[in-house]
Amino acid sequence: MRLLSVIALTVFLGMGCASRPQQTTVPRRARAQTAEARVAFADALQQMKTGECDRAVTSFDRVVEIFPDSRYVSASLYNAGLCLQRLERWRESTERYERLLRLRPGSRDTKHTRFQLAFLYVETRRFDEALETTDLLLGHTGLTSDERSEVMARRAEAWLGRGELDAAAAEAREALLYHRTRSEEERIRDPFFVASASYTLAETVRLRSESIVIPPAAVEAQRAVLERRAGLLLEAQRTYFDTIRLTDAYWASAAGYRIGSMYDRFWDAIMTAPVPPAGRAMTSAELAIYRQEYRLRLAELAQPLIRHAIRYWELTLAMVQRTGVRSEWTGRIEADLEAARARLRKFADRADHRKVIMARAPQKLPPPD
Repeated sequence: MRLLSVIALTVFLGMGCASRPQQTTVPRRARAQTAEARVAFADALQQMKTGECDRAVTSFDRVVEIFPDSRYVSASLYNAGLCLQRLERWRESTERYERLLRLRPGSRDTKHTRFQLAFLYVETRRFDEALETTDLLLGHTGLTSDERSEVMARRAEAWLGRGELDAAAAEAREALLYHRTRSEEERIRDPFFVASASYTLAETVRLRSESIVIPPAAVEAQRAVLERRAGLLLEAQRTYFDTIRLTDAYWASAAGYRIGSMYDRFWDAIMTAPVPPAGRAMTSAELAIYRQEYRLRLAELAQPLIRHAIRYWELTLAMVQRTGVRSEWTGRIEADLEAARARLRKFADRADHRKVIMARAPQKLPPPD
């Protein structure tokens, strides 16, 4: 995820201390306090710039506590929130931003604060608050194309988090349509949130696919269910490919991981599906052999799914190496890739063992003339 205001940190911080107090009407004591607040804020800002976020948070909090009427309150709370985000202390960061909106509702930092809160609410699964905050952001006049793209992508994420797949898909499609219909002057310059919306759309299709359960039924009925699930898998794969084409390294890695994981999960679904009933009456021993043979045959047919998963994960890791952008998706890919390779080796060992057993089995003699 991105922190919009971290990227443009110097701009936002400058906004927080750009105005000047009216020196001619402020009493001497108040002027002294204003000067002290300015020095304290500058010290906190310097700590933030040098990466001393723990100290900076304490210093910004002190500005708010000691100088509650100063013009540095809004910027101090905002910067403390940013520092806490860097430290991934989501709850404390959220508290600073929410306090800013309560204490300084008309602050020039309000819009950017809501952008940060939208991220944090999604990150901490407070999806109702995320939707409420993005509604407020859409009401802001003068949003840039990139900002509106971010808001729409956040809304799609929030709907997805709530489990409302139709609403998430609709919001994601609207975000993608907004991207495609911008003029050259209005074009979205950073593909991050466009790719996020595309990824969310793919996720809605994947979740629909993986919600399909293979029933304990005859082979023909199971095949129809598998074909429906496979059709959605391919639709999701196409949308993940669309995400990769948007060339954002983070979301491309996420999409590559999901493509591989879909094949891996499809394999699991097939291999754990109920065995169809036998076509004739069998003893318990015969039934055990029938089920074992069915699983082995199914594994042979489904083996390409593991190879597909391995291939897509290997391609995604190669892309990560080219771009140099590692994320949490990289670790997932590496772990699941090794597990898939081990599963493939285990399957190959079982297949070889089965061939040996079959070769040693006595051959049925032809009937006598």
